[in-house]
Amino acid sequence: MVNRLLAGAAFSLGLLAASGASAWTPPQVGAACKGARGPGPKLTAIAGNYLGGRHIRDGIVDWKSFQGCFRTAEACEIWLAGQARRFPVTPSRATCVSVTLR
Repeated sequence: MVNRLLAGAAFSLGLLAASGASAWTPPQVGAACKGARGPGPKLTAIAGNYLGGRHIRDGIVDWKSFQGCFRTAEACEIWLAGQARRFPVTPSRATCVSVTLR
């Protein structure tokens, strides 16, 4: 009886631990810059990177990092402006860089 209770408790704790880990999954933002290896046409995309935060309380800052892939520099800049509104602490990194994909 005690063994069943301990096994049930261990199983329940395992489920709780697994569900807690999924809470830390970062949100998906933008689209991944996808390419293929080897010869073929070269594609150009804009890779955006934003690292900023917002004040929570008493000097505690909620820092976030986001990456995205965009077709135009303008779309990337608009995305960066949106991130800056959501996370107004001076960003450590806010860039849009042209990348070549194969």
